[in-house]
Amino acid sequence: MYLREAIESIINQSLDFEDNIQIIVVNDGSVDNTEDICLKYKVKYPQNFKYVSTKKCFGSSHARNLGLNEAKGKYINFLDSDDYISRNTFKKVLNFFEKHYDEVDLVSIPIYYFGAKKGAHPLNFKFKKSRVIDLLKEPKNIQLSAPSSFIKAEAIGDLRFDEKLKTSEDALFINEILLNKLKIGVISGAEYHYRKFEAKNSLLDYSTNTKTFYTSRIEHFYFKLLNESKYKYGRILKFIQYVIMYDLQWVFEVKAVDNILSEREISVLFKNLIIILQNIDDTVIINQKDISNQLKAHILFLKYLKGEYINLSNVWGDKKRLIRDILTDDLELNQIFIDIYEIRNDMIYISGVLTTFFNEKGSIFVEANNKFYECKKLQYPQRDKYSLNFKYGYNNNFEVYIPITSKVTHIKFKSNFPDFHNLLIEFNRPCRLSNTSKYLLSKEYVSRVKYNEITVKPRNFQRVFKNEILTLTAMLREKKQGWKTGVLLRIIYFILLPFFASKRIWIFMDLPYLADDNGLAMFKYAVRQDDGIEKVFVLNRNNIAFNDVSQIGKTIEYGSVKHRIYALFAEKVISSHPDNGLVYPYWGNYPFLSGLTRFKLVFLQHGITKDNISGWLNKADKNISLIVTSAKEELESFFMFPYNYHKEVVQLLGFPRFDFLEKKANNREIIIMPSWRRYFHHSTKENILKSNYFNIYNDLINDERLIEFCRLHGYKLTFKPHPNVYRFIDLFETNDYVTIDTERKYNDIFTHSSLIITDYSSIAFDFAYLKKPVVYYHYSADYHFDLEESYFDYEKMGFGEVIHDHESLVNLIMDYVVNNCQMKDKYKKRVDDFFEFKDKHNCERVYNAIKKIDTDY
Repeated sequence: MYLREAIESIINQSLDFEDNIQIIVVNDGSVDNTEDICLKYKVKYPQNFKYVSTKKCFGSSHARNLGLNEAKGKYINFLDSDDYISRNTFKKVLNFFEKHYDEVDLVSIPIYYFGAKKGAHPLNFKFKKSRVIDLLKEPKNIQLSAPSSFIKAEAIGDLRFDEKLKTSEDALFINEILLNKLKIGVISGAEYHYRKFEAKNSLLDYSTNTKTFYTSRIEHFYFKLLNESKYKYGRILKFIQYVIMYDLQWVFEVKAVDNILSEREISVLFKNLIIILQNIDDTVIINQKDISNQLKAHILFLKYLKGEYINLSNVWGDKKRLIRDILTDDLELNQIFIDIYEIRNDMIYISGVLTTFFNEKGSIFVEANNKFYECKKLQYPQRDKYSLNFKYGYNNNFEVYIPITSKVTHIKFKSNFPDFHNLLIEFNRPCRLSNTSKYLLSKEYVSRVKYNEITVKPRNFQRVFKNEILTLTAMLREKKQGWKTGVLLRIIYFILLPFFASKRIWIFMDLPYLADDNGLAMFKYAVRQDDGIEKVFVLNRNNIAFNDVSQIGKTIEYGSVKHRIYALFAEKVISSHPDNGLVYPYWGNYPFLSGLTRFKLVFLQHGITKDNISGWLNKADKNISLIVTSAKEELESFFMFPYNYHKEVVQLLGFPRFDFLEKKANNREIIIMPSWRRYFHHSTKENILKSNYFNIYNDLINDERLIEFCRLHGYKLTFKPHPNVYRFIDLFETNDYVTIDTERKYNDIFTHSSLIITDYSSIAFDFAYLKKPVVYYHYSADYHFDLEESYFDYEKMGFGEVIHDHESLVNLIMDYVVNNCQMKDKYKKRVDDFFEFKDKHNCERVYNAIKKIDTDY
């Protein structure tokens, strides 16, 4: 899909393409239009373009090795087909190599994310200026990515990517080369742009669900690199330790593996990890930037206590406590993490968590102006600290209300847990107080954090000005990643504050690439209300719906500078998707701006909640001010599971988009709309092709008996896959009758289609709301939610039949067609019993509820 963009970024380099650059594209068994694209380039650039194709997918290592066999250039790069490189990169790389040819075999450029996620790669800190880095003197400056590296062909020689590795093959290949000269070139001012998908972060995340991630990875990456360093230099070089430890974090952060590995295999995994950790210095573990201190402690416990720790023998407790005491100064393990900090009506609300390493009883207290307030305990089992099935930490979640009774309030945290008496303060995102932005503005107060204390004072201009100067000074001194953008946005904020201070701004949104849900429905209603509130909708500008939404009301580009400024001044953000990375357009820079953010988040939902999704939608992570529901059972489910929202947050109001649903003229169309499977998030095309999910639906849309029957009775067949499937859409076989739809709006489908075939998707509720027939196709128990934790029983509450096999499904579809696709009476009654409102006033109810949400600014 993105291959042309990748190729064009090379052809359009400032270094002359035809005289200097060879492109080799290896088609690793793809079934899309890759070959057509490549053959056109081959005709246009016969001397510069080579195309290699394999009949089936062998993996990236095999593809790169095929490319290496064809490479004629002096320097080699492995650009991924989803990504692109900045225009000046090749010239900068060539000039750098010519200047430092004898010093380095490899130079690298910084990685920047684009697409679903924006920002710099965590390892970009080494690119402050172009230079040669001596890895013996500066071992933290590791390189793991082959696509962002340029390597001498002569340095590669006969070396090839290890095809036994599905991940980390880059890191092994790169560092086998770096072990020769122990130096790396880094270039600033050039950029590798890495595309992040909505449903895809990396192959790495998919691989954590495969056995090879924990088996061949150990042998062919970690042990191999350790042995090569020891063989060449007689010791494990520090930069190799940093490479392995950085990569090991992905292993240790996996919570559960018992669904992948046997008990014996888990035991072997821990034995191997213990061996590896004996070769890594404590300082290397402690210096890891992307691992929590609690997880670092667990890793160090494992290193020193070995099997005793895992087997919970009688001696491990005392030893663990001794090691914990030693680590306290380095890791600051006596930290309390605050999730939410708010002030409203002279009352401070705080919730957070303290992680301990023993399952001991205790309480957390807040000391405020010489008074002690005991915190209420909360349950968030989804936050339990597990690593590879081993529980290493015990989360003590809490909330507390503290009245403001004096001009200055000093807040400290204490506990009676052993060894956790005086607690340091840290903050989880999206808490609006942080150790980076230093202070928080509310209506009448300024809260400032310093060391292990929060101070609350009345708000005035002088105090705000002083705190801002102190905060900017600290940011300029500390220079944490993203500080430049953070400082710039803060300056813009205070310049614009006089103009925006009196404005009331509400931001509406669905997904950045979608305007077809409750967010848009609510926006349509809101813009008709004349109440002095400025309403804006945010959407990607390249979306085909951008102009249409602009006709409804003010629409701004998602993620733009304007969007970021509006989000800083907004009173409410009203969205059908509440993910922090979506509703905060400055999420990558959030710690720099948290104290200025003031909006209350309204979650309109994008489907009826029928499963336990508290692991994702809990108060500690989202802190939503209003959650809209449409059924009593749905509302009650939010208090069955550990979401921990207060009663007034979850309200029964009805979905705004239901107001726009109409049962229009029947288009005689059968729509097939399966839900997504989370375990496909990072899957490859090869694994999709092998999946039961793919084959079930591919067979259904190509069933000749069904197609001929629909043709005979004048019914269209349409396959509308989940948006996450769009990137795999070319895998499905096509025929001249079934339409594969990736364009049509859902509302149009609901209002005009005759019958829907789904599995677990919440779109069935919209369809049933119109009393149109639904069929649930439960071909196997492969859904990612535990159905036993759902209040919704498909057999007893569903709005149609539950079918388990292909033939029965086809027969039932035919029966519905013969009966003109009418919903059966018993399912109509279920619809009436389930939905609370059918009066077309959902938007009005939701709008009035939003207006009642108090702001603390």
